Amino acid sequence: MTIIQSGLRLPINPALVTLLLQEIQQSPPPKPVFNAIVLNFRDPGYSPESGGFHPVEIRLVQLDNIWHYDYITDFAYMGAIYPELEKEFDVCWPQGYLYHFALGDVDEQAGAEFFTLWQRNFIEYYHMGCYKVSTEWQQD
Repeated sequence: MTIIQSGLRLPINPALVTLLLQEIQQSPPPKPVFNAIVLNFRDPGYSPESGGFHPVEIRLVQLDNIWHYDYITDFAYMGAIYPELEKEFDVCWPQGYLYHFALGDVDEQAGAEFFTLWQRNFIEYYHMGCYKVSTEWQQD
């Protein structure tokens, strides 16, 4: 089983695909009518005061029994006086965009290098056990 890209063509680390598919298999859908899943990766200790590992949300959609990337969003606390969780990095395959809070919209070519680095770090943090993972099945 694999996960397909539609709209964007980014370098996808096979280890990312493996860990996402493992998480899906660990949390089978409650009913067969669910065709989308949101995977939330959270560091329980992450806060504006102490830092930690950024929360990450990944949504996949299943069409004709094939998984497709919908989005990957990396959140971070921003703001000095009243910090709030905001999108730091966002990839949206159906709409074909990459966004970084400091750069704005980034084209596919420039974003590919950053996305490769982001994946490598995310996969390492995952294997280090930094995240508590929760899943939510959805119906599109």
